[in-house]
Amino acid sequence: MKKLLFILAFCPFLLIAQRSSPRFENDTLQTSGGYSIYEGQILRIGSGTAAAGYFKFIKFHSNMGRTDSYSLQNGTIAVSKLKNFKSSLPDNYSIRISGTATFNNGKTGEVDIVLDFEKAIMAGELSVPAAFKTKPTEPKVTPITAAEIKNQYTPDELKKILVADEIKKLFDLYKQGALTKDEYEAQKKKLLDRQ
Repeated sequence: MKKLLFILAFCPFLLIAQRSSPRFENDTLQTSGGYSIYEGQILRIGSGTAAAGYFKFIKFHSNMGRTDSYSLQNGTIAVSKLKNFKSSLPDNYSIRISGTATFNNGKTGEVDIVLDFEKAIMAGELSVPAAFKTKPTEPKVTPITAAEIKNQYTPDELKKILVADEIKKLFDLYKQGALTKDEYEAQKKKLLDRQ
């Protein structure tokens, strides 16, 4: 019984754990699509996707005092430093990159940018090989209907699944603050004692 409850309670977490998320390790950024950004690499910059050729996902860091991101169009950046990897929302990742840019007018200069790399790749602001543009698809979880459960399980198994579902609902109420820990534990004990 405890094994079944454990499996039912943690299966969704196992699916989430298999998702490919961006990560920053050993001075190398790995995007969710498998593209790597590292020190010494030459990044190819595409075109800005905002009005007048400005970039939506590539910005000069505030310490540069520049807002002319359009000057990076179709240029390159030789990466010298990666830092400040951030994730502010589930699909909003950024990293700060310092390096030497070759601007669209042919001139070179030191730059310090903040790159929303996932969005920049998808929009084409950061040019990467096509194989790295698509994010890996996440497995789809299809809910099981009550009729399907009844057809698949014996009455004892079905009872265990329904109890596990009720315990999950109680846990959700506890996490939302609708139940105290003692109330949650008491209700859970009642459900487990019924078996």
